[in-house]
Parts: sequence; structure tokens; C-alpha cells
Amino acid sequence: MDIIDLHCDTISVLGEKNENLYSNSGHFDILRASEAGLILQFFALFTMPADRNSALRHTLRLAEKYLSQLDKYDDYLYPVKTAGDINNSTENHKIGCLLHLEGAECLGKDIAVLEILYRLGLRSIGLTWNHRNLLADGIGESNGGGISDKGKEMIQAMDQMGIILDLAHISEKAYFEALEHYNRPVIVSHANARQLCPHRRNLTDEQLRALARHGGIVGVNQVSDFVAVEKPSLDKFIDHIIYISELIGVEHVALGSDFDGADDIVLKGVQDYKNLPAKMRERGFSEDEIRKILSENAGQTIKSII
Repeated sequence: MDIIDLHCDTISVLGEKNENLYSNSGHFDILRASEAGLILQFFALFTMPADRNSALRHTLRLAEKYLSQLDKYDDYLYPVKTAGDINNSTENHKIGCLLHLEGAECLGKDIAVLEILYRLGLRSIGLTWNHRNLLADGIGESNGGGISDKGKEMIQAMDQMGIILDLAHISEKAYFEALEHYNRPVIVSHANARQLCPHRRNLTDEQLRALARHGGIVGVNQVSDFVAVEKPSLDKFIDHIIYISELIGVEHVALGSDFDGADDIVLKGVQDYKNLPAKMRERGFSEDEIRKILSENAGQTIKSII
């Protein structure tokens, strides 16, 4: 069954370990992703919060790693830059790759930098990691501030350019403010339901309902700390899918693994996605609902934006 995943940090890990995207020791590689039925993966460029110049240099180095891997393994991968680029896996047997920026420190206040990164293939942005930058506050800020004036301008530019807005990691106040300035559906690439697990990065019911009203999707996260306080498991991961589906509708649920972004996740790696449909059937999901959650919801949302 086709699978789309909204978040992994594999590009950063490859740089640290001097490994490649075809086969490596992390959670995600081409060999295992192909085996699991993956048809599209968001690849994050992540840099720890830093001054904008240092962040930009690091982001560009990661972008070069990403682009060089796409060139090297173009028999298996293709870049997704427009809705028309999203091909059926049965036609080309390749994995679509969508470039994402996790934390927008590197943009500073300069929309020209956004335009340059767009030319390099960037099609999705999370304004913050956990901390404050010039655009918005992250969820880790104790005062929980919102979106700056420049952040609002950046969101509006993203809207006009067809860049996906990701509200993972952002403060609660900024989360709701962002929805007021972006006219397209939004995503929360990797988060779960706070009602089931009280991690600060998980979403409240109010946030989930606002996401649905805005036509957005949430990628359910595999990181153990986001799944359960005690004994996280695949079944408890599916509990989040059930809870969110019942609260706001199955059409707003997708997958956002956070592969290679944390050591402890409920699946061993991307290869275990092939076991997910059977587990979801056991929990009462229909074939139509499974297809929507595993790929169709994400595919439709992406095509409506880029």
C-alpha cells in the first residue's frame, strides 16, 4: 500500500555519519523505503537555533547533501516541486522527495533568501524549532509569544509562492495567529494528541479542531515520548490515529514519523511501515480509511498547495 511520510531528519544524520541515502544505519534509506511502499518523503533541513548567517551556511550545506543524493540515486528518487511532479509509484517505481526547512532562522527577515531556497527546491517550511527566532516563538518559549510582523510577511510570501506551512514546534499563540495569515491548508508534520500524551509538542483538542477547520492534516509522530508516558508501543501510536480521526475526521490524519530525529521510536525503521495496514485493520479501520491516512490525505493536501 502506498505511503507518504511528512517528516524525517535523515539528511542531517547522513552528514554526521558520512553515509548515503541508498543504504545506511539510520531509520530511513532507499532500500527499506521501497520495500515498505513509500512513494513520497519530506526531507528536513534542520539546524540548531543560531544566528541567521551561521544557520544559512549550515542549511546550504545540508541542501547540497540532499541535492547530491538525488543526483546520485536518480534511478530511485525524484524531486517534488509542483503538484504535477507527484507521480504514481506504479508508473515510475521511484520515491518522490519534498524538501522541507525545519526552523527558519536561516531566512532572517529576508524574503529574497526564501526565494533562493525555493529555486533550490524548497517547498515546505516550519517557522520555528522549539525556540524563538525573528519570525515567531517556538513551543519551548515560556512566555509563548506569537508571530512577528516579519513572520506574517514571510507566511504571506509562502502562501503566494505555494510553499507548505508546517506548524510543528511553534508556540500555541503563534499556531493560531499563523492560521489567520495563510489561506491554504496547513500541515503539522509530526505531532500527536496531547489528550493522550501530555508532551508539549503534541496538539490540544482546540488546535486539532482549528487545523481541521483550515483544511489541514497532522502527521502522527512515532517518537516514543510523543506516543505515551509509559510503555509506548505501536498500539498506542495507533491510539493517536484513532483519537484524532474521531475528533476531527480521518481525512485530517497522515503520517509524520520523525525518522532519524530521535533514537527511540515505536517502529524500528521505515521498513516496518509495511506492517501498519494490518495493524490498522485489526483496530477497525476500513481499507478506504487506511489508504487516506497512509497516503491520500497527504497527497491531496500537497497537490493543493505546491
